[in-house]
Amino acid sequence: MKSVTDQQTLLDLEFDKVLDWCSQYALSEITKSRISKLVPICNYDLLKEQLNQIEELKNIKAGEKGFPALEFENLESELRLLKIKNAVIPLGGILNIHQASYLVNQILSFFENSIGSYPTLADVFKDSYQTLDIIAPIEKVIDKAGQIKDSASPELKYIRDAIRKTQKQLKKNFDKELRRLSKTNLLSDTKETVINNRRVLSVKSSYKKQFSGLVLGSSKTGNVAHIEPKINIELNVDLDHFYIEEEKEIYRILRALTRELASHHWLIEAYNRGLHNLDFIYAKFRVADSMNAVKPILTEKKIIEVQGALHPLLKEKNDRENKPTFGQNVRLDPKQRMLVISGPNAGGKSITLKTLGLFQVMVQSGLFIPAEPENNFGLFKQIYSEIGDNQSIENELSTYSYRLKRMKKFLSLSNADTLLLLDEFGTGSDPELGGALAEAFFESLYRKKIFAVLTTHYSNIKSRAVQLPEAINGCMLFNADSLAPLFDFKIGQPGSSFTFEVAQINGVSNALIEKAKGKLDKEKLKLNELLSDLQKKNNALDSAIKANQTESREYKKEAEKASSTREKLKHKFDKVNQTIQLHETQLAAGKKMLEFIAQYKNTRGKNKNKELQEEVMIFLKQQKTKNEVKKKSNKPKRKLSKKQVESYRQENIRIGSKVKIISTKQAALVEEMNGNQVVLSMGNIRIKVDLAKLIWVS
Repeated sequence: MKSVTDQQTLLDLEFDKVLDWCSQYALSEITKSRISKLVPICNYDLLKEQLNQIEELKNIKAGEKGFPALEFENLESELRLLKIKNAVIPLGGILNIHQASYLVNQILSFFENSIGSYPTLADVFKDSYQTLDIIAPIEKVIDKAGQIKDSASPELKYIRDAIRKTQKQLKKNFDKELRRLSKTNLLSDTKETVINNRRVLSVKSSYKKQFSGLVLGSSKTGNVAHIEPKINIELNVDLDHFYIEEEKEIYRILRALTRELASHHWLIEAYNRGLHNLDFIYAKFRVADSMNAVKPILTEKKIIEVQGALHPLLKEKNDRENKPTFGQNVRLDPKQRMLVISGPNAGGKSITLKTLGLFQVMVQSGLFIPAEPENNFGLFKQIYSEIGDNQSIENELSTYSYRLKRMKKFLSLSNADTLLLLDEFGTGSDPELGGALAEAFFESLYRKKIFAVLTTHYSNIKSRAVQLPEAINGCMLFNADSLAPLFDFKIGQPGSSFTFEVAQINGVSNALIEKAKGKLDKEKLKLNELLSDLQKKNNALDSAIKANQTESREYKKEAEKASSTREKLKHKFDKVNQTIQLHETQLAAGKKMLEFIAQYKNTRGKNKNKELQEEVMIFLKQQKTKNEVKKKSNKPKRKLSKKQVESYRQENIRIGSKVKIISTKQAALVEEMNGNQVVLSMGNIRIKVDLAKLIWVS
C-alpha cells in the first residue's frame, strides 16, 4: 500500500529506530523484514482493524488463560517441496509442519471457546480450520520424541528388530572378549575405545600379533593398537547393511507421508500465513507493552488530540539514565490547524514537534502510542517534515538551499489532507530577509488549508499566527528566574527566546546587552519584553493554580475525615442512648418491685397477699410483652403495602415538615433532605433516617 510520506521524513522522525525496536520482538525473519518495510498509510478501515487486533491480543494477555505460546518455524522450504512431485520433506521439516498444525488447532479452539470475543484477531486465521488430517498421519509414523516409529511400516519393524538383535550379540561377544583379556597383560590401561561407531579393544602394540582381529587404528604414540575382535567383524558388516536398509525405508516412509501432506498444501500454507501474521501482531503488541503505549482512537475528522505524549525513544533513553520525561498535551483541529511553537533553545520545541509527527506516523502504521488513553487522530494523505541540518554533498547544496527545495516541494504538493512538520522554520539565511521569506511561505501554506506544526524564533511568524484565525501560537515554558527549561508545552501564546536574559546569566555585561538592545527595532524589543513578562506572569499563575489545587485536595481530605468522625460519634451516641433507655426501664421496674415489697411488708392476711401476688404477676407479664414488642421492632420491617404508603403521605414531606417516625411514633422536624435521606431534629438530637420510615404530620 502506498506510503503517505517520503523516506526523509521517516528518518527525520526516527521512525526507523521505532521499527528496529519492534522487530526485536519478532520470531521469524519474514516478520522482521515485514516490520522494517512498514510505512504509514491512509486507509481508515485497515488501520482500525490492525489497532483492534493489537488491543484484542492485549486483552487476551491481560486476563485470558489457555491462549497457546507462539512458537513456530517458517514453512517456506517445506511448502516448496510439497509442490514438487515425488519430493521428500526431511524429518525436521515434517516436525515443523506438525508443530504449526498443532499450534493453529489450539489457537482456533481458543477462539471457538471465546464465542466471538476477539473477532478481528480470529479473522487472522479466516482461511484455516481445525482438523486432524495433517496431525494424524504424522503422529502415525513419528513418536513424541520426534523419531520415526518402529510401527511406521512392517519392513522398518523387521529391520530394527534385526539391528537390536545384532547389537545385543555384538555387546555379548565384546564383553566376553574383554573379560577374557582383562586377565592377561595384553590390554592397555584404557582397555577399550570406540572407532567409527564400533567398540574396539585397546591392545598393547607389542602384543597385537597375538590377538585375532581387525586393526582399525592406533594411539598417537603408536604404543596402543585398536583392534576389533574377529568374532564381531562379520556382525558389524551385517549391522552396517541393516543401517543402510533402515535409511532407505525411512526415506520411503517420508516420501509417502510427503505425498499425503501434499493434498493439504493450501491448508498448510494458510497455517503458515496465519502464524506469520500473528507474529507481526505480537511484535507490535510487545513493543507497545514495552513503551507502556495505548491504542490511538481513529476518527474520520481532521484532528490531532493527544494528552501526556511521550517521545518513546527519549523516554527509553531517560529511563536508562534515571531522568524524568515530560508528557505534552497538543490539539490541532480545523479551527487551529497551524501551530507555531516558540521559546528558548534547549527548551523542548523540536522534541514536541518530533513527538507529534512520530505519533501521527506510528498511528498511520497501525502502532500504539505512549500517551494517555484519551486521544483522537484523524488521517492525512500526506505527511512531510523538514527537521535538522540536512546538506546534500552530492549536489553541493547548503542547508538553506536544501530547505528551499523542500519548501518548494511542499508548496506544490500540499493540500487540506497534508500535515507538515517544520523545525526552525525559515532559518539558514539573513535573519531579516529569511524572516520575510519565511512569512511569505507561512501565508502561502496557510492558504492551502494544510495542518502544520512549526518551531521558530522569528517574531513576524509569531505575530502572523496571532492575526490568522486558524493559526495558533504555543510555547515551551521557561523559568524566567533561573532560566531553566520546564519542558512544559502551553498552547495559546507565543514564547520568548530569553536571548538577553540567557546572555546576562552567562556573564555578558549589562553595558553590552544594553548596546545590543539599542541596535534592535523598538517594536521588536517591546514585543520580546512583553513576551518575557507574559511568560513570567503565566508561570506565577500556573504555580498559584497548582497550589490552589493542592490546598483544595487537602480541604477535601479534612472534610472527609470530619464526616467520618461525625458518623462514628453518631454511632456512639445511638449506643449510649440505647443504654440509657435500658437503664431507665430497669430502674422503673426496680422501683415498682420495691413498692411491691413495701406493700407486702405492710399487708396482713392471706387475701391481701393473694391480691398483691396477682398484681405482681400482671406487672411481670406486661414487662415481658413490652420486651417482645421491642424485639419485633428491631427485626427487619416488612415492605409496606400501597395503602399504607398512601396513608403516610410521604410525598408531602419537605424541609420544615413535622413528621413522626413509624417505628417509635416520636415526633420530629425535617431539617435537611437529600434524595431519600432525611435529617431530623428532635430537640438537641439530629438523626438521619430513610424517607420510607416517616409519617407526614403537617
